[in-house]
Amino acid sequence: MKEVSSKIRNWCARAERSPAQVLRKLSDWGAAGEAQAELDALKKEDYVNAQRFAEAFIHDHIVLKNWGPAKVWSALRQVHGIDSGLIRAGIESLGRQEVEAAAARALLGWRKVRPDAPAEKALAALVRKGFEYESARRALEAMDAD
Repeated sequence: MKEVSSKIRNWCARAERSPAQVLRKLSDWGAAGEAQAELDALKKEDYVNAQRFAEAFIHDHIVLKNWGPAKVWSALRQVHGIDSGLIRAGIESLGRQEVEAAAARALLGWRKVRPDAPAEKALAALVRKGFEYESARRALEAMDAD
């Protein structure tokens, strides 16, 4: 167990990890029986922090990958098991302007590949990417105005 304990701490120190990721990794390494106790120790030592993970995930996926808030919310809840309150706070702290900018960047990327596609398809693509219809519509209007 000492080897796994050292290994998981090293893994957690390299990047933010969700509690669910840590439990899966420990299970993969054959330490499923001690996984919860190890996770509790990692939380106590601040190697794993769900709020910090949620904030980093939200920033990376909205700002860098141009995901919409709904897609981010879904991934954090379903894949990582993060509390809804933490997700809501993280998205709100990022701000509406950053979400609107991500929608504009996502639309720009989509339009580069499909320059002649109708507006309805562009709106649908942004909604599938997790943006609200209104955000998608504003991004499309702003692009058409330029």
